[in-house]
Amino acid sequence: MVTIKSQILKYIALFISGTLVSMGFPGFEFPTLGIGIVLPFSLIPLFLILETLPKQRSANSNLKKHYATFTPNQRSLHAFFAIWFFGFVVQLFAFFWITSPMIYFSSLKPYAAYPMFVGISAVTSLYFPFIFSPLILKTWITTRHPTRNFPITALAMCFVFMEIIAPRFFNWTFGSLMHSEIYVNQLSSIFGFNIISFFIFFTSLSLAKAVLKFTKDKGLFIYTIVINCLVWSSVITFGYFKIQNADTNPENKKTTRIAYVQPNFTFNSIASLPLPAADAQRQNLSRLIEMSHEAIEKAIKKDGRKPDLIVWPESATQSFFLLDAQDVNITKKFAAQTQVPVLVQATKWNPEDIKTLGFEKAPLWSASFLIRPDGSKSKDFEKWIPMPFGESFPFEKYFPYLGNSYRNIFENASKVEPGTSYDALAYTEHEFVAPLICFDSIFQELPRLATTKGSASLFVNQANFVWMVNSNAGFEFSVLNKFRAIENSRGLVMVSNTGPTMAFDPYGRVILQPTKLLTQSTGFIDVPLSKDTTLYSLFANWPLILLGILSYIWLFIAMKKNTYEPRK
Repeated sequence: MVTIKSQILKYIALFISGTLVSMGFPGFEFPTLGIGIVLPFSLIPLFLILETLPKQRSANSNLKKHYATFTPNQRSLHAFFAIWFFGFVVQLFAFFWITSPMIYFSSLKPYAAYPMFVGISAVTSLYFPFIFSPLILKTWITTRHPTRNFPITALAMCFVFMEIIAPRFFNWTFGSLMHSEIYVNQLSSIFGFNIISFFIFFTSLSLAKAVLKFTKDKGLFIYTIVINCLVWSSVITFGYFKIQNADTNPENKKTTRIAYVQPNFTFNSIASLPLPAADAQRQNLSRLIEMSHEAIEKAIKKDGRKPDLIVWPESATQSFFLLDAQDVNITKKFAAQTQVPVLVQATKWNPEDIKTLGFEKAPLWSASFLIRPDGSKSKDFEKWIPMPFGESFPFEKYFPYLGNSYRNIFENASKVEPGTSYDALAYTEHEFVAPLICFDSIFQELPRLATTKGSASLFVNQANFVWMVNSNAGFEFSVLNKFRAIENSRGLVMVSNTGPTMAFDPYGRVILQPTKLLTQSTGFIDVPLSKDTTLYSLFANWPLILLGILSYIWLFIAMKKNTYEPRK
């Protein structure tokens, strides 16, 4: 029988599980603390609740109190709601930063923005029952056939399969929340960051099962702990020796010097409230050039070596930069004077489209390109992934009216056409930079193609987090940059308009600590170069996808398998 007290305890357990998962997200305050080591245990309370869902409920009649049995559909619905509630807690804690752009860049007041965020979280939390749908199916089957066994390994791999085929809006995974564990992260160079999710799921599932059977089978509990210790020890050992070998290999000593400018252009003219920036300015090419000189001088002052490349972040130049010959010539003059190429991001139009359609209707792209010391301009790299809701609207490719209606409501929203090229840009005679504009580094395929087919020796993520104000969104974003570096064994420099600006070596180690948000900053970093081709770069997610398909087949066989059911 389920009492009110036990129901409260179940919700507390779900809350604890959601809080533990949230602790893997980077941030400034509890629970978003970036403590990845808790992740392998974070789902144990959730899985315990799902395994102990009530099978009967009390019912009263005129005769006497009795019990009614829950049907498979009813228990499955209970499982669905438990997973949704867990996900709702995660959404509330991990993505509370969404309220910042809602308040600062719309006319919404806090008393309206916060309830709206709760509503958004309630809807987006439906993703978690989708990810854990094999558990809902398991609940339905085991309600009808209590003795059926579902292999834990297959269940864990099925969850991973769901993560791969339907990535989240921000494309974080349970595995990415272990970003603080650098040795564990090295496994991403083989299977991508989704493989870490598998070990998290496996550990939580197996320990939850062992806890449930502890009183009857203490040996199973000990055996499960030993197995998990061996598994994680193997993962950590692999990462440890991989990094040790990298640090002692003479071939990994070559570096490229990248200078950066964080101008802190805050666009107060389109904000509803003044942004909390210490030294904010409007877009200003003169200031951008001045700060670029400052960054180069810092590099030369250290050891006399100039940067090989200077990077301007997304939105550093004004929208019509490519159409303004004067601004382009000023930048070319700067590159010639300093003999340092500049990586620029700007809005791009086709002049013929402007003549025939006008600026309002002409297609536009977000493009990155090099302006070299000899005055030449490289070909354009066009952004692959327009930012949802800011530069695109979900499903508008199939339903254009949705995007048009959305942009009629939100005037700051635009429509950016997606690019298709993955070719890196030559910034020295032998080195090539692969630009990743904002959301481009969230998804795995572009960096992988830029490495294997585009000749990339370095990734640069040009971003603009002014829309996120002083929230932890940029730090959550940086976690994905870290894994893109490990997956492809390439250094990555993340240069943001308002911060954080930071850098990772090819093994995901931070080599430039994040700059302070909403401040101006200049500097440089020597990024280790790598020519390695990882297994992940070669095979992408296909090994895990195939294992996921096989795991689903395994589960369906287990579902159909006849098992002995004792007579009642």
